[in-house]
Amino acid sequence: MNKNRKWCSILTGLKMDNVLLKDWLSKAISGQVSSGFVEQAELFQQEFCEKDLIIDLLRRDMALLKEAIAIQGMTDVNSAQYMALEAAVQRLLLDFQKMKNAFIEFVERGAVS
Repeated sequence: MNKNRKWCSILTGLKMDNVLLKDWLSKAISGQVSSGFVEQAELFQQEFCEKDLIIDLLRRDMALLKEAIAIQGMTDVNSAQYMALEAAVQRLLLDFQKMKNAFIEFVERGAVS
């Protein structure tokens, strides 16, 4: 179950990164920007909210699985769910990094314009 702690740590880090990105977005749109910039910023804001929701759901699922394993032990069902959660965290990491890179590029492009 050390991986569970690792996953929770990864999700906590992603949550903190997401907060920083939202703050950066807020600062980016506080100046005079084009309507196209604002529209794209709104799309990123939606993505940030979706990532927050996914992180919260994964944390909840991990807590529930940890409880189930404590009560039932590592059953086939729990093992399958454990592997599915591990895959979901890995997907989230990749998706989050892509989103973060796209956002950084977007803000840098907007700062140049």
